[in-house]
Amino acid sequence: MRIAALLAAALLAAPAKAADRSAPLQARLERAISAFRGEMGIAVVNLDSGESFAVNGDKRFPTASLIKVAVMVEAYHQMAKGKFRPETSVTLRAEDKAGDETVPLNVMHAGATLTVVDLLRFMIAWSDNTATNLLVRMVGTANVDRRLESYGITEMKLFRPTFRDGKADVFPELEREYGLGMTTPRAAARLLELIAQGKVVSRAACDEMIAILALQQDRAMIPRSLPFERDQILVANKTGWDEEKLPDASGFKGDVRNDAAYVNSPGARYVIAICARRIKDKRASVDNETLVTGAALSRLVYDFYNTPSRRSAGARSDSRNRSHWAFLFRRNAPNSGSERSESRYGSRSKRG
Repeated sequence: MRIAALLAAALLAAPAKAADRSAPLQARLERAISAFRGEMGIAVVNLDSGESFAVNGDKRFPTASLIKVAVMVEAYHQMAKGKFRPETSVTLRAEDKAGDETVPLNVMHAGATLTVVDLLRFMIAWSDNTATNLLVRMVGTANVDRRLESYGITEMKLFRPTFRDGKADVFPELEREYGLGMTTPRAAARLLELIAQGKVVSRAACDEMIAILALQQDRAMIPRSLPFERDQILVANKTGWDEEKLPDASGFKGDVRNDAAYVNSPGARYVIAICARRIKDKRASVDNETLVTGAALSRLVYDFYNTPSRRSAGARSDSRNRSHWAFLFRRNAPNSGSERSESRYGSRSKRG
């Protein structure tokens, strides 16, 4: 706990030092990641300027539940093609329940009826693995991967439903190492970029996906240290947490933790993806080194894009966009996760 707290203090104090303010963001991200006890990567893309930063951006990581964003994308494509509708009903069976986590569907009685939209919200906001498996059954694992490839995203893949280790639908050799799915930070950031830019299915569909992502209950990494008390900020994110499938040479199985987000801030709109694996700190608490480091990296990026001059320019150029998302800005601070979105789709699992 002491190591994580000291690391966070050091990283978050850095912007206050004149020398660090002038240092390139790239170098500061590299320094922070080099101190991490495990493997970590980050990718950032400014949606207004195209400016990007990455450290280990093309390194492969297990996705854990982060891959559920791709499942949501494929579900929207199939709804657009009329294969099913948002209000299509799905009946929950006892044998559908995945794992023993107290996520929404696992505490419902068998025979409960849900809609596709309910499943999407539970899959993303609570990382409900039962909802995920029902959706994967509807859309098909291979279809998710083909959809990603159609967008030029070849380094992000789904291998199977959740809680089915060693029984891959596709790419069994990769599933043995990566489990549920595989990604790079750059690939995860690209998928969020396409959604944020309205380039998946339609602008309306992307708006609905962003509204669902903004319901995320796990706010312990990217949103954690952002100044919601000072600024109007929208963070629409998806996290993932799992254990490595294969042990290291010493027999130790580290953890996997990821977070990817679209961030709309006064100074810039950007996407950020942080992936970590072979994590030494396996504590479940918010003091976990990965969460603390990821939150500090997120704040470094936020402060880089939100200097006084950038904030002023961003406020002038992005007024229409911020008005469009006004209802989400009002409910998006980390302590407001239990509030409902006002989108038309009304209705967390620990490990992915």
